[in-house]
Amino acid sequence: MEYDPKLTAPLEAISHHEEPAESPSSLNQTSGYKRRSNFNDPRRILPSQTYKGSSLWRKLVALLGLGAFSILGGLVITLIVGLLAIAAALILQAAIS
Repeated sequence: MEYDPKLTAPLEAISHHEEPAESPSSLNQTSGYKRRSNFNDPRRILPSQTYKGSSLWRKLVALLGLGAFSILGGLVITLIVGLLAIAAALILQAAIS
């Protein structure tokens, strides 16, 4: 394995079976630390999964959804700015006359 300076801990393979319990007198500082550090390790909880890329159909639907969301967002912003401009014009007209 290549050295990666971004890693915070070395990655080791973890078996998914329970280890036999040891007596408290036989546990020393390092084995107690190792047991605690591996307790919540995601590799122990989650099974290994292979990456599957999304299908072309899902990418197309995501692109259409993003486009529709962008267009609707632009229309909403335009509508809000237009209503504020009309309200400001009416307020100015009432103030002048």
